[in-house]
Amino acid sequence: MVVYSTPVFTPVGPTLLPSNNRCLPLCSIATTPAFLAVPIIKRTCNVSVVWHLIFMKMFSCFLPHSWRLVAVSSKPSGRWHTFVDSAKVRFACELSISIYLLILKFMHLDAACGHGWTSMKGRIAFWCAFSNNTGVVAYRLYGQQCDNCQGESYEPAMWYPEEMEKVLWNICSRVAHVFYGCARPPIQLNRRPGKPKNPHNSEKCQACKDGVCAERR
Repeated sequence: MVVYSTPVFTPVGPTLLPSNNRCLPLCSIATTPAFLAVPIIKRTCNVSVVWHLIFMKMFSCFLPHSWRLVAVSSKPSGRWHTFVDSAKVRFACELSISIYLLILKFMHLDAACGHGWTSMKGRIAFWCAFSNNTGVVAYRLYGQQCDNCQGESYEPAMWYPEEMEKVLWNICSRVAHVFYGCARPPIQLNRRPGKPKNPHNSEKCQACKDGVCAERR
């Protein structure tokens, strides 16, 4: 059972849910704040803060109801509404040198892997619940294994800000439809342009291992 120990993040700003209109006029994906308009969100910064900033902006439309975003390592127990989304992401192998030196005895590779690759199938899973005017959106980001050094650990994805906004817009729209009866807008499927050198490798994909890597997206 997942135990939520993170603080509650209450959205700020005026509500966008008029009583006589059940459609949800969400903010545009093109409205990314200037301080988030960077090429990619790297692991050297506090990525969770960026996720929460965008989440609070999106979910402020549900005020006075309170919604919070919680990162989890597995699906929460109980009854949750599930939504899986995709994005273009970047990976970089950070296999520790001590482990890698052992591999070097059997493979002709450089002393540091540092292999990077792009995937058009970066996966994120959302689980949503709403009760007593309070909602929770639990999420999990899935990784991929490096196919250069054959490391067994899953590298975390580095997300582009516009991809983060896109998937949070999609889950916000889904919450509005499921829990507030709003019209269901089309899912945003657009991604940053890119042409990965290799096809998606399901053997190296954590989401595929967990059965959430659907090829339909």
